[in-house]
Amino acid sequence: MNSRIRVVKDILWSIAIAGLVAAIFRLVFGLGLTTNLTDGVPWGFWKVFNMIAGVALSTSGFTVGFLVYVLRIKSFKPYLKPAILIAFLGYGCSCLALLFDIGLPFRFWHPMIMWNINSFLFEVFWCVMLYFTVTAIELAPIIFEKLKAERIAKALHGIAFVVVIIGISLSSLHHSSLGSLFLVSPQRLHPLWYSPWLPLFFIISAMGAGIMFLVLVRIIWAKLYDQAPIFGDGTFQSPKDIADANGLVSALAARQKPGPEMIPLRRLASIGTALLGLYLILKLGNLLMTNKLSLLWSNTPEIWLYLTEIGLGAVLPVIIMLLPNTRRRPVPVAVAAFGASFGMVLNRLNVGIFGYFRDAGQIYFPSLAEWALGFGVIAAAGLVFMAATEYLPVFGPLPASPGFFNLIRKSIGTIRQTWNVALSDSLHRISLVAVFVFPLAFVLMYPPFFADSNVSVKPSLGVDIERKVLRIDGDRGNLETIFDHFDHQKRMGDSASCVLCHHVSFPNDRSTPCSRCHARMFVSSNIFDHDYHTVLVAEKENLQGWHPENASCNQCHAENSPKAGATAKNCLECHRQDMYPPGSLEPDEELMNADSFCDAMHGTCLECHKKEAALKEEHKDLDKCHTCHKSLLRKAVEPSIALMDN
Repeated sequence: MNSRIRVVKDILWSIAIAGLVAAIFRLVFGLGLTTNLTDGVPWGFWKVFNMIAGVALSTSGFTVGFLVYVLRIKSFKPYLKPAILIAFLGYGCSCLALLFDIGLPFRFWHPMIMWNINSFLFEVFWCVMLYFTVTAIELAPIIFEKLKAERIAKALHGIAFVVVIIGISLSSLHHSSLGSLFLVSPQRLHPLWYSPWLPLFFIISAMGAGIMFLVLVRIIWAKLYDQAPIFGDGTFQSPKDIADANGLVSALAARQKPGPEMIPLRRLASIGTALLGLYLILKLGNLLMTNKLSLLWSNTPEIWLYLTEIGLGAVLPVIIMLLPNTRRRPVPVAVAAFGASFGMVLNRLNVGIFGYFRDAGQIYFPSLAEWALGFGVIAAAGLVFMAATEYLPVFGPLPASPGFFNLIRKSIGTIRQTWNVALSDSLHRISLVAVFVFPLAFVLMYPPFFADSNVSVKPSLGVDIERKVLRIDGDRGNLETIFDHFDHQKRMGDSASCVLCHHVSFPNDRSTPCSRCHARMFVSSNIFDHDYHTVLVAEKENLQGWHPENASCNQCHAENSPKAGATAKNCLECHRQDMYPPGSLEPDEELMNADSFCDAMHGTCLECHKKEAALKEEHKDLDKCHTCHKSLLRKAVEPSIALMDN
């Protein structure tokens, strides 16, 4: 194993281990603590990157199968095995990514028996699952040939044509359906990307970019493993002695001879580029037909994302593959293939995430755990791909390899020998990488370290239809209190007791919920909107001028004094009659800030509970946590749930 392969594997192992840590955190702590998702942008980076873009990059499995088995182009047959392997890993990554998005991963089997025939996602689920099975069947002969099971391998080869046809049908169906998912949001998705043609765009771009991704993988693999069939044998050619005025041979005229495999690889890249060219024409034609072409001249972030996607994903590959001087050489072809792959991934991110930012009014930036999980899945797939190509005849005859069992036969002696073994032996290197990466990833991504102390409080939920019994669970952390409000009010003195707990409501509001002021779970909140207040004061006092709100300062602050909270008059001087219940506030009570929800609830309830516990023996546990938070008592969980169900 050369040093380049070692370095690449070490990097992939580091990313994969970090992704494993993120995956564990996702399953333990859920989406809330491990992602930056919001109701406005509910689709995560890993979902679009690993699932929607991942399956698009894996389309070479059915496109190359179509070229070889249906069109009978035998020169592409050497690329069939790597294409199937890429499809198998790509769809495997998609299935794995979905397990971290469906809430409860152990319910992945529900769509198999709980059918929703009106959902595009239902059709996508079945197509992805079945095509993943198809790729496994297509890949099986390679494994059985390695295991010397010729009969099984021969039988699988016999049904290859039928399996490929099924795979082509399934892949075509779900790629168009993935585009159809976004047809339901014409008002939300940015007009640059929304189009009734989205299903057609998705299938054509996936076919073109999928072929180009296979080309890119083949060239990178050849470079890593020093394969001459693409990059040549080191000899140089000079087709024409192009001399300058000094008689020197032009540097461009003498180049390394491309290997014999470059010709069919170039033809395959040309087919992929032709599909991308068709995709480019359709995209521009759609903009023209829908009168959206003028959007390209506006200076917005969406325009730059769109131009980058089109430029890298279609224009660059077309230019490179049209020029004779570049399409014959592996490095420019690899650049074209990378541009096509990156542009297609960016398109899926644009359609699935970036195109919704303007409508949502917020920017979504993935958390570190989301980045780690998304790239960790890809890194793991890369490691499996490298292992498969080293131990299975994916690219033809196997390169020289020490074999799996020889990797663990080296003895451990002195410290120097141990260090040398750790740097040369694959299993030891993986262990060494894990020792450093695992704790580092744990510290950097452990959700409780980064939990937002400013969690917004959610209003109480009514357990019954009349809201006589409430479920108080401000942060929805399942440490709820089942509060019989009606019974409590009756025992405390009916409506006259409201003032004991509900000390104030907003002006002209008789039932302001606690969460309106105590809006943060663990930190205090500033509940005074100064800008809004100046506008209302200006309207009430009928102030005039260009900016009447600026003239409202003297209504609350003394003239010629510093304008600060300390110099403002008390809110009750103007709003005492607006408050409910009347007379519930002291004149000197500060109303600019509200305590945290946790402090407000505990401060209101615990003081009364402590007094009651000291007075009556039967209420001695009234001030204990488990009295209100029944879930703290394991035996009391079932009665709490039963009360909520009733």
